[in-house]
Amino acid sequence: MGHGTLFGLFDKYSRRARLMPVLITLLPLALPAVVGAPALPRGRWLWSLILLSGLPLFADQLGRSRGKRIEARLYRSWGGKPTVQLLRWNGPTDRQRLRLLHARIQEITGSSLPLPTEQEELADPQRADQIYDAAGLALRVRARGLPGADLVQEQNCEYGFRRNTLGLRPYALPIAVVGLLAVSAWAFAPPGFTGRPGTPLLVVLLVTEALLVAFQALLVRERWVASAAWLYAERLVETSVLAVPGSLPADPATGPASS
Repeated sequence: MGHGTLFGLFDKYSRRARLMPVLITLLPLALPAVVGAPALPRGRWLWSLILLSGLPLFADQLGRSRGKRIEARLYRSWGGKPTVQLLRWNGPTDRQRLRLLHARIQEITGSSLPLPTEQEELADPQRADQIYDAAGLALRVRARGLPGADLVQEQNCEYGFRRNTLGLRPYALPIAVVGLLAVSAWAFAPPGFTGRPGTPLLVVLLVTEALLVAFQALLVRERWVASAAWLYAERLVETSVLAVPGSLPADPATGPASS
C-alpha cells in the first residue's frame, strides 16, 4: 500500500487544508532524517504500519483543530466573518450589488429566514449578523453540489490551508529553525561524517530549510489568512446568482420565476 492509497483515504479538502499544513510543519525535520538515514525501511509494509497506527487520521484532526482554535479570534480581529460583512448594509459591498445579493439569497432561504432591512440591522446589529451567518450556512450547503461553484470549493480549500497553517505556526516555526540548524551542522562536519550528504545535496537542503523558515516567519501571518478568507467569502456570496439546474434565475425586480 503506497502513499497514493494513503492520501486516497481523504477527500480534496482534507488533503490540502488539513494534512498539508501538518506535513509542512514536519518537513524540516523529515528532510534531514531521510537524507541522513537512507537505509530507513521503505515499502508497502511501512505504509501499512502508518495506516494501522492511525497517524494520518491524527494528522487530519490536528490540522483542523489547530486552525479552528484560532478562527474565532481571527473573525474578531477582522470585524466579523467576511461573509457576514459582505451582507451587511453598512459593509463593504456597494448598495446596488448588495440589493441583488439580498434578493437572490432571500429566494434561496425563503420566508423561514427573512433578511433584515437596513433599519432592522441598525436597530439590532447582533441579530442581523446571526441572520447573515445563517444565510452563509445556507449558501455553503447549496454550493456543495452546485454546477459552476468549483471556484468556491477551491477557495475554501485555500482558506482552510492557510488558517490551519497559521494555527500550527507556534510549532512549525521552531521546528523549521531546528531543521535549519541540524542541516547547517552538517556543513561543518568533515566529509564522510555519518549521515552527511554530498556537497550539492547539502546546498539544496540548506536552501530548502532556509525557505521553510522564511515561509513560517514572514508569510504565515493573519493578513495572509485574511486575503484567502475574503476571496472565499466573495466567491460564496456570488453563488447566490447561479441558478440550480432545471430552474430559471429570478429577476429581483419581478420576483421568483414561475413555471
